Amino acid sequence: MAKKRKVRTGTKAAFVRNNAGLGTPELLALAEKQGVPLTAGYIYNIRAAEKAKQADGQTSQVTQASPAAPRVGSLDAQLRTLIIRVGLDRAEQIFGELKASLSRMG
Repeated sequence: MAKKRKVRTGTKAAFVRNNAGLGTPELLALAEKQGVPLTAGYIYNIRAAEKAKQADGQTSQVTQASPAAPRVGSLDAQLRTLIIRVGLDRAEQIFGELKASLSRMG
């Protein structure tokens, strides 16, 4: 009797990326159901590579926005980047509104 082959679309890496919302055990179970040979280590490697790509993309955007902008990684650096993007006048207006709402709460 011939072995049944399941039809696969895309690659294993695409399968992992397309199911990013699932945890590793759930993804392994789904892959087994669909006949996609995966291991937990493979899933971790693909997800780590995706996170590294995203981090590189964020760093390059900050560098392009302002050559003097600090590296993303701390909240202060992220705040500075946002202030540059919205403009100092608008940022001061937002901070004023925030101060007013916080003073009403406390």
